[in-house]
This record gives sequence, structure tokens and C-alpha cells, in this order.
Amino acid sequence: GPDTSQTIEIVAGKAQGISPGFTVQDARGDTYLFKFDPQGFLHLSSAAGVIANRLFHAAGYHTPEDYIVVFDRDRLRLREGSTIKLADFTKRPMAEVDVSLVLDLVDPLPDGKYLALASKLVAGIDKGPFYFEGVRGDDPNDHYHHEFRRELRGLYVVSSWLNHVDMRFANTLDAYVAPGYLRHYLIDFAASLGSGTIRPHNAREGMEYNFDFWPWVGRIATLGFYTMGWEGTEQELIDPSLGWLPVEEFDPEDWKANWPNGAFVSATLRDKYWGAKLVASFTDKQIVAAVEAGQLPTQVAADTLARIIQHRRDKIVRHWYGSVTPVENVETRVADDGTVEVSFDDLAIREQIPNADNAAYVWEFEHGDLSRRSEGNARAVPGQVRQTIRILNLRVPTAESGSVRVGEGLPSIATLAITAERATGATNQAATVYLNWDGSRYTVAGLQH
Repeated sequence: GPDTSQTIEIVAGKAQGISPGFTVQDARGDTYLFKFDPQGFLHLSSAAGVIANRLFHAAGYHTPEDYIVVFDRDRLRLREGSTIKLADFTKRPMAEVDVSLVLDLVDPLPDGKYLALASKLVAGIDKGPFYFEGVRGDDPNDHYHHEFRRELRGLYVVSSWLNHVDMRFANTLDAYVAPGYLRHYLIDFAASLGSGTIRPHNAREGMEYNFDFWPWVGRIATLGFYTMGWEGTEQELIDPSLGWLPVEEFDPEDWKANWPNGAFVSATLRDKYWGAKLVASFTDKQIVAAVEAGQLPTQVAADTLARIIQHRRDKIVRHWYGSVTPVENVETRVADDGTVEVSFDDLAIREQIPNADNAAYVWEFEHGDLSRRSEGNARAVPGQVRQTIRILNLRVPTAESGSVRVGEGLPSIATLAITAERATGATNQAATVYLNWDGSRYTVAGLQH
């Protein structure tokens, strides 16, 4: 983070908008944006911003470097030519009194120092935000509409996990970097976890859009008698530094950002399973490490938030892994008796989802080019992540026995649809394994959930 042991030069100030702040340069010459917590809620947005920043970055998304910084007022010095943006959005040269103007909107720490979130300026040329629909007209590398990109569709699940209700274009940034391409960033995570940036989240956020047409129509048509479930929620802050973050009320399938997001609306079950795998990859220890980076005021608050994030992770994994057949790492082999065996990892068992290993794998195999078809079922081996099913005996006489030539030497593809029927009775979406036949054996060519 920024070097606060020496003078910090203020390049610009902001006394307007939803949160006050400074653009500064430290002794190393690095530029940061200092953003402060709302009065009465010290640590709320700064901790949430840094913690969510760490977790989004670890999930694979580009983010700025965000840190908690504590500094003395006397370390701040105005650079000549610095300006301040006022509440009416006008700018003028900045004076020392303006530093106090901004800090008067901030609660100091008990020792008189100030705490802020320091977001380091990203490398490259700022080209503005990217959108969650369409393509950039000025980027010849941007071939695919953003609402069709899995990394943006699956972002729905990561956002729901961390309750980032403000995931929209305004919190994205494209930077032009050498040797000549755009790097896509997610920025500003202050409206995540229990923080609504300038206040704690309220019960509606994460449950309903800022303007949600059908609930709005229902309220108008019934003169207010129609209500959503969140409207009966008794909202009690977990802690002033943590805000409001639902735990038991959190529903991974019904979570909503504050505004409709084209990629989120277009997300399929496959996209959400992909996102759930990102969330599932986080260990308890990694979550605790991210929370520690937020420098919450008490260990009780830090432990509480870590447990909530872990609990929301587990709910996401149970829900989305329970909606598909989460088989991965598929392999094939031919046993000594000529039987084709397909082995795979069942991620629901690996994640120890209740009743996951009380499953029946119902499968259908079809190879149209060779008129091969079979179906069957097999019970999961309890407590064993790696499972095996036997789908075909290559030594059984068939019409095409002997030398097989398909497609004049080209590979031929068969499909194997596997559905895990769990004890819960829920119907899961099948996983389809694509198998390549080379004339003597099957190898895995692809996997689709």
C-alpha cells in the first residue's frame, strides 16, 4: 500500500458525490485514491471494499490494488495546481481549508488519525468503463457480445456470494496497456458484503432491483397489500463496522443486483455452475486471510464476517451443485474383459454436500455412426469422490464388428449423458460427455453441464 511514513501529496480532492476523498501521490511516486467511510460507520465501506477486492481478484478478475491506510493529518500536503470538485460538480483550485472540508465529513480514529481505503491507480491509459452487453466499437479484439461471455455471466454467482449489489458498468474500467490491448477491470467494491457505501445495506438490496417492474405493479394494483418477502424482514445490524448481510435469508437463485445486468440476466445454469466452482474453490483459511486485510476494529467482527462469507459460500455450492450433475475430470479405459469404463469426480461428494453420496447415476450412451446405444444406472460408492460406471462391452458381437471405418478415417463422436439422482429427489441437469472413437477405443473429447 501507500507509503505514509513521509509526506503524502494531495493531487485533487472531492467533496461531492456519495463519498468524499483525495487523489494522492506517496513518496514512491505511486498514485492512489483515498476513499473514506460514512460518518457513524467507521470501517464499513473501507473493510468491505478491501475484502471483496481480494476475493474478486483471487477468483480471477482484474482489480486495482486496494489497501486499508491509516495516516496523520499533518502528513498531507497540497501539491501546487491541485483542484477540488465541489458539491455542484464545479472545480476550483484547492486550498488548505478544503482539506479540512473533506476531513470534516469523516470520523477520525480514537487516536486522531484517519483511516481510508487506498485504491492504487491502475497501469495504462484509462479508456472508460466496459458494459455488460454488446461490444466495444473501438476495440478490434472485442469479438463476442459481453452478455454471451461466461466470465461475465458466471460473475453473477461471485457477486451474489459477496453481495456486490452495484455490479454494473459504472464499477468497471478498461485500461489500454502495452503491447497494445485492453485490460478489463472490476473496480470499487464499497457496495458489497454489508456495506451500501454511504450506509449499511438495507433488506431490499440483493432481493429486488431498485426499480423492479412486476413487484411495483403488484403494489400499485393491490394498493400496497402485495408485499415481497424482504419487506417483513427485521433488519438488525450485525455490527456498525459490518452493516447488514443476510445469512439464512440468502437465496443463491433469487439474488439480484440493484440494477438489471445484461450478462446476469442471460446467465444459464451452466454459467452459474461455472461461477459456483469459483466460489467453491475458496478455503476457510483464504476467506479468513481476505477478511484480515480489511482490518476490522475487533476480532469478534472479523470472525463473524468470515463465518458469514463461509456460510454463504456453502449455500451457493449446495444450491448450484445440486442443480446440475457436477462430474469433472472424466477419463475412460477399456477393462480386461472389453468393458468401457468411465470414471469421474463427483464434486457434490467432494464438497460433502448432505446425501450427495446417496446417488444413482443414470446414464444414456449413444454412438449414432456405429449404431451403438446403451443405458443403465449405477449406485455411487459412499464416501468416494472418484466414481466409475461401465457403459459398453466392445467384445459383444455387433453388426459393425471387425474393421471399423467411420467417416473415411475421420474421428467419430459419441455422447454419454449422466444424471445424478440424489436422495433429495431433485432433478438435476445432466452432464454430457463427448467421446471420440478412433477405431479401437473411446477418449474424452469434451464435457458439457
